[in-house]
Amino acid sequence: MSLDKKEGKRRFALSILCGMICLIVLWVGIYSYIRWSKEIWEKDERSRIGEVLVSLRSSLENQLYARIYYTKSVAAYVSLHPEIEDDEFHNLAAELVGTDEVINTMSLASDGVITAIHPTEGHEAAIGLNLLDHPERRRIVEQTIRTGKTYVAGPVELVEGGIAFISYTPIFDKTTDGPWEFWGMTDIVILESELFAAAGLSETEDNARIALRGYDGKGEAGAVFFGDPAVFDNNPVKVAIQLPDGEWILGGYPVGGWSGYLDQDRTMLILMVGSSAIIAVLISFLAGAIMKLRTSREQLRELDEDKNRLLSVIAHDLRSPISGVSSLSHELLEPGDSPLSEDQREILEMIHQSSNESLFLLENLLNWVRSREHGRMTHAEEVDLGLLCEDVRSSFQPALRSKSLVVHNKVPEGTKTFFDRRILETVLRNLTSNAIKYSPKGSMILIGVGEETDETMEIFVRDEGAGMSPQRIREILTAGRNRASLPVGREKGSGIGILICRDLLRRGGQEMRIESEEKKGTTVWFSLPKHSPSGEE
Repeated sequence: MSLDKKEGKRRFALSILCGMICLIVLWVGIYSYIRWSKEIWEKDERSRIGEVLVSLRSSLENQLYARIYYTKSVAAYVSLHPEIEDDEFHNLAAELVGTDEVINTMSLASDGVITAIHPTEGHEAAIGLNLLDHPERRRIVEQTIRTGKTYVAGPVELVEGGIAFISYTPIFDKTTDGPWEFWGMTDIVILESELFAAAGLSETEDNARIALRGYDGKGEAGAVFFGDPAVFDNNPVKVAIQLPDGEWILGGYPVGGWSGYLDQDRTMLILMVGSSAIIAVLISFLAGAIMKLRTSREQLRELDEDKNRLLSVIAHDLRSPISGVSSLSHELLEPGDSPLSEDQREILEMIHQSSNESLFLLENLLNWVRSREHGRMTHAEEVDLGLLCEDVRSSFQPALRSKSLVVHNKVPEGTKTFFDRRILETVLRNLTSNAIKYSPKGSMILIGVGEETDETMEIFVRDEGAGMSPQRIREILTAGRNRASLPVGREKGSGIGILICRDLLRRGGQEMRIESEEKKGTTVWFSLPKHSPSGEE
């Protein structure tokens, strides 16, 4: 298998892994968000249902205790009038119960034996019934004697039909001087359905399922006697309804259950899961593209390094033979007895000039390669700018004579800068060479100092050549480091010199600017520091 195929499979596997990790992270996030949202929703629902239950409890307690107080009133009266007659009881019961549809009957039992019942009609068989003969009722009577509290029993099924609660209240004779003696009982039969209707209790209330448990006031231990027993199997909200002796438990939970949150937001959940899958796929593709891009960048970097090495080798290998040609032509052109004719001397001068230009071009090529391989300037030193400009001007004397050009160096000797000398010399040579190349015969070139501050100075090289268009200036100043600038129109040369100047100055932390007007000339400015970065002279 080729290396490219292996690399492609590796990238594919890694991109799938990235996508899976992203999907897992997103799903964990979605799960955490849903769980958090569900907890908030459940908390709000519990609070809402709790308010519903508290309202129902208040209503049910009011309705229940309003009837329990009937027996308490009868018990209080009889405890002070133990010789009460049946007619007196009936009058009292009629006054208390009246036309209350929630009450079925009210009875009076002396020593546990029912002596009177209101209304009597239809309930005559109950008169004479001994409550103590029935085990369950005996237990209730004994408990009320022991606690002295009203006891709410049931709900129970009535002989005549229907379901009701029976409220038993003990009566103690308070007319004697000694301890109170048990006189008997008074009870009231409260119809279940009528009581719940009066309290506004229903199995479904405000989008909540309601149930009631606590048979015979046993609370949690008692059976469910209203609503669906499953309510208490679903972690319901609970409130206690306090009885005189015992309690009922009112419970409720959402109609759709506690999982209803997911049902109501199912569309959002599907969108979140689907979106996470799409995002994971896109991230998988993106990871693959990034890895491929990194591989491509690494390959391009290697190719770029190979290109730079090749250019360095070519430049070095060419420089030696061209230097030999330049040296030989220079010796042959030395004044003295020479058999050379004028035509031969002219040809030798052209060879010498061409070889020098080739050497200069090779030097530029090497500097360009170095500027791409290295970062910022690392060999800064103090340089006498005036002397350096003069040396550069002198090195171009043959070219100046051939075009009848004049270079004026206006940089005073002793003008100091702190910069890499080699870079600075290369910049000045390139800018001067360009000025000579594009200047018409007989024109003037000026090297000088522009605006100065305490920290920096500006150097310029000005010619009277063909000038440049604004677009060309923008291309020179904004072209990327990896973008070569080729000659345009009828310009001569490679056009790389001005880009080398820009890049080398940037290595030293300086910038270059160009002012030019077509057919009138060009001025290239660049800044230089007066002092070292540490402030040392």
